[in-house]
Amino acid sequence: MSQLQLFKYFSNIDDPRQQGKVVHKLFDILFLTLSAVIAGCQGWEEIEDFGHDRLDWLRKFVSFENGIPKHDTIARVISTINMSTL
Repeated sequence: MSQLQLFKYFSNIDDPRQQGKVVHKLFDILFLTLSAVIAGCQGWEEIEDFGHDRLDWLRKFVSFENGIPKHDTIARVISTINMSTL
């Protein structure tokens, strides 16, 4: 799967959050989570740590305008995604 296809697939996932309260883009959280899990991270705290450690690399692909989200935010956002629609 090419980078463009992955980005297109992620853009089709509905973000159930109230848009006025969104600090971190859904795409940023998804990209961070997928990258971290592929790298061997297990758990939300490791995903957050991966983001901080590799922020320069991650920003080659997405902006992370508001930095890396906290592990609680990552977990909460991922848990709100309706997996049956993927």
